[in-house]
Amino acid sequence: MGTNNVEILLLGVAQDGGMAQIRCQCKNCSAVHNGRLSQQYAVSLAIIDRTTNQVWLIDCSPDFRAQYDLLQNHFGFNNTFKIEGIFLTHLHMGHYVGLYQFGRETLDAKGLKIYGTESVCQFFRNNQPWSTYIEIGNFQLNPILPQDEIQLSANLFIKSQIVPHRAEFSNTVAYFIRGPSRHIFYCPDVDSWERGWSNDNGLLPIDIVQNVDQAFLDATFFSADELPNRNIDEIPHPTVLQTLEKFKGLEHKITLIHLNHSNPLYDKQSKQREQCNQVGINIGIQGRVYEI
Repeated sequence: MGTNNVEILLLGVAQDGGMAQIRCQCKNCSAVHNGRLSQQYAVSLAIIDRTTNQVWLIDCSPDFRAQYDLLQNHFGFNNTFKIEGIFLTHLHMGHYVGLYQFGRETLDAKGLKIYGTESVCQFFRNNQPWSTYIEIGNFQLNPILPQDEIQLSANLFIKSQIVPHRAEFSNTVAYFIRGPSRHIFYCPDVDSWERGWSNDNGLLPIDIVQNVDQAFLDATFFSADELPNRNIDEIPHPTVLQTLEKFKGLEHKITLIHLNHSNPLYDKQSKQREQCNQVGINIGIQGRVYEI
C-alpha cells in the first residue's frame, strides 16, 4: 500500500457459477474438491478509499457473503468500513443476485445506492423482491448514463462504457475507474472485441486498453473447445487466444478475469498458463489489492 489510499480489491475471478461449479467433476472442479486448487468466487471488484474507509462494489455476486469476509479481512476485524454503493454491469445471475444479502432478512441496508443503466433500474422497479427492497428503503436506485463520470470521493471517479453482450434482461456496461495515480478499465463480460462496439465516443477496445494503465478483461474460455456438450455460439465470449491476438504488444496492461470453471488457466502448471506468462499477460488473483 502506497500513499494514495485509493485501491481496488479483486473479490473473485470466476465466471458466474464460481469454481468449483455445482455438480461438476471436471479437472479443475475436482482439484478444488480434493484441495489441490482453492475455491474461486464469482467475479466482483471492491473500490476502496482508505482515507474514509468507504467502499463501492462493482457487481454483487452469489458469493457475496464470503466476499464480505475478504473485505473484512482486508480492513482488519477491529476496523469498520461502509459500502456506499454498488455499480452493476448487467443482470446475468453472477453479477447481481448477491444483493439479497442487503435485504431486511440479513444486513437490512438503509438507502444503499444501486447504480445501473436505465434497463437495469427498470428491472428492479418491476420485479420482486427488488421493488419491495426499494419501497422499504433498503435500496436507492441511481440510473447512470454511459460516459458520464461520477465522483465517488476526493480523488476517485467512475464512468460506464456500453459493451456488446447478450441482453436478455438488460444491456451491459464495463467501467472506467480513475484514481489519483492510475486509470483502470474493468470489463468482466463481453461478446466480442470485434463486433457491436458502436459507441458515441468512437472508442474501440484497442483504444481503451492503450489509454488505461490496467485492463481487467473477460477471459471466460481459453479456447472454443472447452465445452463439448454446449453450443458455445449461444454463450459468446472472446477466447483468451483471441484476446492475445487482439491486444498483441499490450499484454502487460491486461489482467484476465471471469474464468469459466473449464478454463485451463486455473492450473498454474498448464501449457496455457505458461503461454500467458511468456507474453506477460496477467491472470487475476482473488484477494489481490491494486493501488490506483
